[in-house]
Amino acid sequence: MKSQEKNDLKKLYDLILNHYKEVGQDCPDLEQINKTNGQITIEEISSMFECLMKSIKGYRRELENASLMMEANLEEISNTYDLLSSLLEITNTLSKSVNPYDVALEVVDIIQKNIPSEEVVLFVLDEGEVKKFSHTKTDKAQQFFDSYMLTKSHKAVLDEKTPLMAIPIESENEFYGAFVCVEKKGGSFYNAADRKLVESTAKQLRTAFSNYRYFKAEVERAAIQRELSIAYDIQQHLFPKNFPEKFKVAGTSIPAHDVGGDYYDAFELDGKLFITIADVSGKGVPAALIMSSFRSYLKGIVQSGKSFSELINYFNHLISQDISEDRFVTAVVGIIDPIKSTFEYVNAGHDPIILSRNGELSFFEANGVPFGILDVPNAYQIQKIDLKKGDVLVMYTDGVAEARNTDNQEYGLERLNTLVKDFYMAEPSEMLQMIISDVADFSNGAKQHDDITVLVAKM
Repeated sequence: MKSQEKNDLKKLYDLILNHYKEVGQDCPDLEQINKTNGQITIEEISSMFECLMKSIKGYRRELENASLMMEANLEEISNTYDLLSSLLEITNTLSKSVNPYDVALEVVDIIQKNIPSEEVVLFVLDEGEVKKFSHTKTDKAQQFFDSYMLTKSHKAVLDEKTPLMAIPIESENEFYGAFVCVEKKGGSFYNAADRKLVESTAKQLRTAFSNYRYFKAEVERAAIQRELSIAYDIQQHLFPKNFPEKFKVAGTSIPAHDVGGDYYDAFELDGKLFITIADVSGKGVPAALIMSSFRSYLKGIVQSGKSFSELINYFNHLISQDISEDRFVTAVVGIIDPIKSTFEYVNAGHDPIILSRNGELSFFEANGVPFGILDVPNAYQIQKIDLKKGDVLVMYTDGVAEARNTDNQEYGLERLNTLVKDFYMAEPSEMLQMIISDVADFSNGAKQHDDITVLVAKM
């Protein structure tokens, strides 16, 4: 081999060797080079070149695999970006209104834009009614949802035959509705990305519907509370503000709820003291409305000039006509005549009247059924008690005896009777305050289930 050829081979060898070093590869054929005489043959160069080509092919395969992986990652990143962008758009849409129903159709449009379909429908259950949000007019989604509602468990559905996708909107305790998408355009099936978008939207709607219903309930509750507060003020004005100064009488009523069904009154009528205490069956607003009617009728007919017996029986007729069969009013209605020293009364199914005379107690039980039960002539007979100076009459509703403490024990009549007996010398206002205070001390803050009303009169 000529000297020039040797030099050329040496240059080619050095060039290939440098490439090996740059890529960090060792070629096994390099070890076979004749190092004793430094001769480099064509065969050795060819072997080195072949080894280098194998390395290059290996790099190429690695680059191709890396490129495919990068493309997949880029596609996933792109899909994630699209999903996040869509969800952000939905979040911004839902944030525009406290009421998600106002923007529900806009949310459907966003889903339709991202998952083009023949039908994209949002079905929402609202107080027993199914509301439908969609721009499409076909009925495939409706037919599916009707059958879907019959299933016991509302699960996500991906049907490739139809094709159809249904995603429920629900919490652990409540089913709000569902998204139903039918026949994705382009002939493709609904995929995992489609499902993920609709499921994420369903979760946002679930929160929006839950918050809205809570907000709506709170607004309604506040409105009702305001109305009850007004009703309470009105009802308090129905009770007497002042009692006739010439008579010794005191009374009060403490409702268990915002408004109550108890009533009391005492006013002068032709030089006599007309008194009443009543308890309407039931609680709350219905009882309060009947109580208002009771007062109106009573106030209206006492000035009619009728005898007490005629007044009571006519009053019962009016009440019977005004209230339903399942309602009634227990009451004591009476007249104290200071000249004759008598107390004429009717006890219509009410608690016994307590008469305290020098600390000795007498009890006068009901002598007729509650008002509103029997609409018959002369249903009530007037009873009379002869009174003496210092006699005390105590009338109350069953909320007094049935008041409970934190151990669920009842106050009972024995405590009331003992108090009336021991403090018979007290003035009506003092005795009234002692009764109310004693019941409150016994109850010790426990919530009561019935109104507490007391009326005390003294000769």
